[in-house]
Amino acid sequence: MSDHRQLKKQASALLAELGRDPAEVAESLHEAGVQGVPKDNRACAVALYLTALTGSDPRIRSVAVGHCSLLIDTAAPPDFHPAGWLLVQLPKPVRRFVAAFDAHQYPMITRQQAVRSQPSVTSVP
Repeated sequence: MSDHRQLKKQASALLAELGRDPAEVAESLHEAGVQGVPKDNRACAVALYLTALTGSDPRIRSVAVGHCSLLIDTAAPPDFHPAGWLLVQLPKPVRRFVAAFDAHQYPMITRQQAVRSQPSVTSVP
């Protein structure tokens, strides 16, 4: 089996294991301790989860999640050819979860983005 097929099969299995509906997906991510940022392809809860599970795989450089698919940027060490992008369709429950997560419907797994502190303005008497 080629590296890309193997990666695609692995990613599809990990996504399918998250749950049968959006609530189960959210619960799985919550139990795993994941907190993501809505509307951020690389910091979304699903992207962070998959990155954590596949982070030690030398074939994977990064993971990004869109509305309907997962995009894996692959590396090309000597034994892994060709490098490039691998597209994996999200299962329906995960797709529906991503839409709801982006709409801020799962606060238990939503990380608050750091707000830049504004310099204080003092008035001069």
